[in-house]
Amino acid sequence: MWRLQVVLGHLSGRPDSGPAPQAARCLGVSPRASASDVVVVHGRRTAIGKARGGFKDTTPDELLAAVLTAVLQDVRLRPEQLGDICVVASRRPCPCAASIDSVPRGCRPWPT
Repeated sequence: MWRLQVVLGHLSGRPDSGPAPQAARCLGVSPRASASDVVVVHGRRTAIGKARGGFKDTTPDELLAAVLTAVLQDVRLRPEQLGDICVVASRRPCPCAASIDSVPRGCRPWPT
């Protein structure tokens, strides 16, 4: 129930009056759900430009770094407090219909 309240607090933009949530330690290959896990749901996007326009020499890594830096500032977290990051593009570079959670991490063609 606590996890649901934390996620709903992120979505509504209202800070929770309870104790500050703590980042969960990354469990690597053996993830286990816990009531104390914190999930940060936050949306950001890059600027929009024309094809062969202002971003023609900018790599996707540079764009993602700018977005992740802004997200960390918005939610007031340090990079070392994060466990796992999931980034989803609204227009995927591949025609596959699988969701990101159903594709094994090593097989994904986009950064996570």
